[in-house]
Amino acid sequence: MNIVNIIYFINVFFFVYMFLYALTFFITTIFSAFNLDDFFIRKKHMSQSVINNDDNYIPISILVPAYNEEVTIVDSIKSLLYLDYPLYEIVIVNDGSKDKTVDTVIDAFDLKRVSKPYRRLVESNEAKTIYEGNGKIKIILADKDNGGKSDALNLGINLCSYPTFLCVDADSMLQVDALQRIVEPFLEDDKTVAAGGNIKISNHIVIENGEVKEIKRPKKLLVIFQMMEYLRVFLNSRISLNGINGNLIISGAFGLYNKQAVQNIGGYTNGLMGEDMEIMMKIHSYYRKNNIDYKTSYVPDAICWTQVPEDIKTLKRQRRRWHVGLGQSLKMHKYMLLNPKYGLVGMISFPYFLFFEYITPLLEILGLVTITVSYILGVINMQFFLLYFLVYMGYNIIVSMISIVIERYMFSDTTNNKLTLKLILFSILESFGYRQMISLFRIGNIFKSKKSQEWGEMKRQERQKSETETETETETKL
Repeated sequence: MNIVNIIYFINVFFFVYMFLYALTFFITTIFSAFNLDDFFIRKKHMSQSVINNDDNYIPISILVPAYNEEVTIVDSIKSLLYLDYPLYEIVIVNDGSKDKTVDTVIDAFDLKRVSKPYRRLVESNEAKTIYEGNGKIKIILADKDNGGKSDALNLGINLCSYPTFLCVDADSMLQVDALQRIVEPFLEDDKTVAAGGNIKISNHIVIENGEVKEIKRPKKLLVIFQMMEYLRVFLNSRISLNGINGNLIISGAFGLYNKQAVQNIGGYTNGLMGEDMEIMMKIHSYYRKNNIDYKTSYVPDAICWTQVPEDIKTLKRQRRRWHVGLGQSLKMHKYMLLNPKYGLVGMISFPYFLFFEYITPLLEILGLVTITVSYILGVINMQFFLLYFLVYMGYNIIVSMISIVIERYMFSDTTNNKLTLKLILFSILESFGYRQMISLFRIGNIFKSKKSQEWGEMKRQERQKSETETETETETKL
């Protein structure tokens, strides 16, 4: 076999892989669309006697790990105070911030230093100082030495009072009914141990007291492209894998957990970049190894708003961190791969994340380079060359458009027609440059396995504010 034949078969491999990748995503998107429709139909017909009865609600501790978040944390905590929920507390854990995060929170909410004993349910660094407020909703602030996000969450678990805890990023803002929505799986089935919500981008949204007041048209290309990515992820794989109780990740920005379930697995593993995925894999592993019936859930109408990077440098750092975290989690739990003992998680979910999430960026870039070079050298003809790019780009555009239309149909209060049309237009442009750039970012650290306590720092922007809010703040300062 000569070199030409070898190159040809390599090209065929890349073509077949991209075709299977496109087919898988298209099928899961259609499957998710039907599941999402069923979800809302079921909600319309379900008995509201349990869901809407305040006496049946489960108390929730909201954990807010923070590192250098002085710009956004006050707005985020204020949004949590407006949640429509009977009983909850807010536990903020400052992980050795170098800015004025602690002072900002203390001043904004008039917190006082207290002596608060707590049990070490999971391993964590000690709290140096603890502060509490006297408001209607209890606010606790713990200040500790830097140990990473996992360690901060573990301290939050040790400090919190209630049987369920919600993880929220310090730059996130919850919709006013978010707790009501995300707790529903726990009320419907007491075997539920974890539930994730829908993460939406807030860079272009004006939010007041947990409600969307104005939807602006995003002007920065990076934000628009990331909006389409988020739609594809949260209206695609999350919903489809939820149908088989096989979600391997609940976003660290918005996830509700049974406290005892997390204690059973020893809490979060320190030193990982992907703590939100690894905690879910530990949960799946523990319950399946011990043959304990359990359920995880994804709630698409429980909405959390979060900021995304607006500059290339921050986006690059974020995506590399995410990909390294994905690889660390898969490596730590590689025993689950195609292992029937772990059911559909081992047979479907794990292979999906390995072959269509972790490896894809590398094969995508290699495929583009190999196909292009082969065409230039005359190894493949124009028809094969164009067919490859049609499959490569066509599926991405189709899936993006389907996700955008579903978003407009299902969540009409968080989008509008102008924004929808803009997203559809840019879903075509996304395949020419942005997608390849993200793949290059992701494979930059693909072989990195060293543990790290680094946070995924991002350049924060003040949230969008209405004219009324801006005028009020100006008058206050004067």
